[in-house]
This record gives sequence, structure tokens and C-alpha cells, in this order.
Amino acid sequence: IANNLVEGDPFGLASHPWLAFGLLFLAGLGLALTPCVLPMLPIVANIVARQKNPTVKKGVILTTSYAIGVATAYGLLGAVIAVFGESLGIIGWLQNPIILISFAIVFILLALYMLGVFTIRLPRAISSKIKGLSQAGDSKLGSTGGSLVAGFLSALVVSPCVSAPLFGALLAVSTIGSPLLGFAALFMLGFGLSAPLILIGATQGKIIPKAGEWMNWVKVGFALLLLAVALLLIERVFISPVILLVWALWFMVVATWAWSWLGRGRMLTQALGLVAGIWAACLIIGAALGNDDSLHPLASLSAAPTMVQSSSGQSIEGQLAGNNSATDKTVTTLAQLDAIIAANPKVIVDVTAEWCIECRIMDKNLFYSRPAQMQGWQLVKLDITETSADSKAILARYKLFGPPALLYYQDAQLVTQQVGEIGRQEFEQTLTALNK
Repeated sequence: IANNLVEGDPFGLASHPWLAFGLLFLAGLGLALTPCVLPMLPIVANIVARQKNPTVKKGVILTTSYAIGVATAYGLLGAVIAVFGESLGIIGWLQNPIILISFAIVFILLALYMLGVFTIRLPRAISSKIKGLSQAGDSKLGSTGGSLVAGFLSALVVSPCVSAPLFGALLAVSTIGSPLLGFAALFMLGFGLSAPLILIGATQGKIIPKAGEWMNWVKVGFALLLLAVALLLIERVFISPVILLVWALWFMVVATWAWSWLGRGRMLTQALGLVAGIWAACLIIGAALGNDDSLHPLASLSAAPTMVQSSSGQSIEGQLAGNNSATDKTVTTLAQLDAIIAANPKVIVDVTAEWCIECRIMDKNLFYSRPAQMQGWQLVKLDITETSADSKAILARYKLFGPPALLYYQDAQLVTQQVGEIGRQEFEQTLTALNK
């Protein structure tokens, strides 16, 4: 079960929580460099100004309370999402193409918002009520408790551009099923966002940052990252060389954005722009070659042909799955599966579903051009597309939340189980070990 959760946990919250907390804190610090924090600055300045006998210590305490209030609001949101994410089975339904495309559209809209293409505002009734609550607590800003409450409420009215990367973090939190980890993860993101404001208290408001061109440049960078997330979701649905061309366009825009910086550290940003431009060229070449892997666009130039032994004992170069699929079987119940396992000494069970994007990727990478190590193995597609008593029984037996998964049987005994998307190299290594 733990392995399955980790597969849907890109931040590694379940396996490496302390590292994940650090990364989320850094993500929050990155957000602090954007105009997202501007609505908070007047509140923090007011906190500092309301001190009767201003001191550095008192300023730090008050602004830290404010930062903790902001982080607590995010933490509670993370805990709620973690609970409902598990109960709704988000690990499974997040692979549905409709869901993936919907999320991609959301990320694109948020990116366009950050670029100023349109604005997002809460309904007047809601924003007025929240504003009233904030004003009600304004008189308490000079106290530690009041600053804490002000921070909590500020998290609700801060610029919607904060919700963009927050949305991505919530997707990760929704897969771990732990309210405690969910709270801690989003708390660190919120604290990272508001931590730089503590410096305002330490310096008695003397270093309040001013908006400038550099903040707009950073804001565009975050918008480009949101577009990249959308592309990552889209390419899981549409596996095509066309996606490489779209990625190439994205990298060219990144190169232009990085090269346009004229401030300090320009040599570093120009180097980034140069690397992005080179990678865009690689993607264009890869698309022209018919490749569809954006991480390895030139893989076909160095890929060795697959060698499969024919029934006569001769090696056949590049034999495709079409020559092997005649013996493949597809079943939907445990009774059908058990009968096949009992009749064959070596069986690979591919737990799959029509709506499973990772299953499609694995089918193409593992079974379209099959490795020689697969000889002698009976492949069975265990289809759980339909939610029924049979599919629930399958998931319960193997302690799975959903596909994909590979089950290896030898002499009717389950010897290895792999959960989540499996790469070609890992698949071949597993077969080699089992064939000894």
C-alpha cells in the first residue's frame, strides 16, 4: 500500500517527509518574491506601526505570529484535502483523461491570470464578509493573538496567484491520506510564503520591498512553470510527437524570458536561456524523428534494436507485440485469473483499466516491442475498468488502490508485485532476475 501511495506522491511526503517539507518551504519562499505578497505588506507594516514601545524583539514576535497564522490556514486546508482525497480515491480517478485535461485547463487559466490576461475576483458578498472580519481584527494587531488571527484571515484574501502553486501542492497532499502530513506540508508552504515578512518586523519596517520590474519578471517565470505543469498533464493523455513540438515552443519562450533579464545575475539567466534554447532544438529534432518522449527526445538515435527469439530459435530484430499478442489473455474476474495461473508456469498479470493513462504508457513501453526475457511468460490483462464487485475483490486481494500494477507468478505463486508505472529497464531487470 505504501508503495502505491508513493507513486501518487511526487513530493515524497510519505517516504521522505522532511525533504518534502524543505522543498515546500523553498516553494513558499519563491512565492514571496512575487507580487502575491503585496496585499500582506500593508497589514505587516500596520502590525509594526501599532507597537507602543517598538523593539526588534517585539516586532519579530508579532510578525512571526502573523506568519504562523498564514501557515496555519494553509495547514488546515492541507489536512482537509488529505482526508477527503483518500476517501474519494483521488489516486485512481486522477488518471482519468477527462480529469487530467480539466486540471491542465485550470493550470493554464491560472498561468494566464498571472500574465495579466484576465482577473479573478471573489464574489462581492464573500469578499465583503471576509473584509469585515479582517477589519474587525485590525484593532488587535498590536497583540500576538491578534497578529495570529490577522495572518489566518490574510491567507483567505491574499492574491489568487498564491492559489496556483498551492493547487499543485494540494494535488500531492490529496494522495497521501494523512491529515497530519497534509497539515505539515501546507503549513511549510504557507510559512515559507510569509517568513520573509518577519524581516520587516526585525528591521521595524525599514526594508519593505517595493514593486518593480524584477517582481514582474519573476511572476512571468511562475506563469511559465504553471504552463509546464499543464503540459505534463496533457502529455499523459496525448502521447505524440506533436507534444514534443509544444514543449519546444515552451522552452523557446523560457529561453527568451531568461535572456530578457537585465539585472544582477544576468550571466546566469543567459546561461539558462542558452540551455533552454538547445533543449528546444533537441525536441524539434526528436519530433521530426517521430519520437514522443519529451525527456529523451533523441532516444531513437542511440536505441539498440530489440532482439526476440523466434519459435525456430533464430533472433528476430525489432519483433513487435503484434506477433505475441495472439497468446495474451484478458480477464475481469479472479476466478478467470486463477484458472490461467494454474495452467501456466510463468504468468505476468497486468492490472489495467481503459481510463488509466499510466497503463497506456506501460503497454507501449513494455509490451509493444517485447524484450527477449519475456519468452515463456504468459501475459494476462486484468481489466478493472468497470467498478464492480469483481474489480473491488481484485483490489482487495492485492491491496491496491488502483492500476497500474504488475504481478509475477511462478508455479502458481506470487513472487513479485510492482505498483505504479514501471519503466522498461526495471521491467527487464525483474524478468532477468526471475528467469535465473
